[in-house]
Amino acid sequence: MSARRAAIAAAAAVAAIAMSAAPASARVDRKAPSKPTNLRLTGTTTTTISIAWDAATDNSGKLSYEMHLWRDPRVPVLPQTQTSFTWTGLRPSVEYYLSVVAVDAAGNRTFSDQLIVRTPRDTIAPTAPGTPRVDSVTASQVALSWDPATDESAVASYAVFTSTGQIVDWAPGTSRTVIGLPPNKQFTFYVKARDWGGNVSPPSDTVTATTLPSNDTTPPSAPSLWVWAVDGCEVSAEWSASTDDQSEPAEIRYLLFVNDDPNPTEVVMGITRTVAYGNTTRPNTFVLKAIDAAGNVAVSNPVTLDLFC
Repeated sequence: MSARRAAIAAAAAVAAIAMSAAPASARVDRKAPSKPTNLRLTGTTTTTISIAWDAATDNSGKLSYEMHLWRDPRVPVLPQTQTSFTWTGLRPSVEYYLSVVAVDAAGNRTFSDQLIVRTPRDTIAPTAPGTPRVDSVTASQVALSWDPATDESAVASYAVFTSTGQIVDWAPGTSRTVIGLPPNKQFTFYVKARDWGGNVSPPSDTVTATTLPSNDTTPPSAPSLWVWAVDGCEVSAEWSASTDDQSEPAEIRYLLFVNDDPNPTEVVMGITRTVAYGNTTRPNTFVLKAIDAAGNVAVSNPVTLDLFC
């Protein structure tokens, strides 16, 4: 045998011995666990859903469970020994889609059937919020804060009221700044809470504050008004926002007058569009007035339209 052939034979023998001595390669686990079955509801409140299921099995003997709730970023992972779970932090009167996933150590996954559960309707109103506190006062603003209300589910929002009605929209949080108030005038405020079920609390106790005097005698800038017919007497109106030397843009009120009607369309502060209606089948003249917190007035250009009322 040539030297070259002898060397090749020797190398092959060494490789064969090495292969026979090496342990068998670990097999890749491609088999998923069995399906978690009998996913069922075991209890529910306005903010929780409790579920249970029959255990899955896996050829490796080891697995875990992932909890899935549609459109919820939370994915709790449970040990193999746990076959029940309670979702918390939910909302009343909402339909939820739930499933359980069995996952083995190799990452193979098996989904349960889906369970659909609607949480009960919340019929209990929150308690009254704490008495508002006056944190600061200017010529056109009053800053308020209060202690939170309590609710068996959760408080969603608060609104501020005066003797003439709601003055600040519903929003989360226990503080608000009431803006656009006239200077040197006393106001009485109270607060209500609302939960996710739409139930509204009793009013809080009241607090009184007086805005500071103002030396503001300068009117806002005059808005530019555009009006066009929509249908019959209905028109759409838009305008450029007024600016003021002391009032914030959101504090400027707008009144839209039609043919000098003494009952104008009042627009929510800070909004620069509205729908209005003519009152005669003839030329209708529209004029907008911008009013700052001190009561100074600026008048827009008039717009005349022929309408068919």
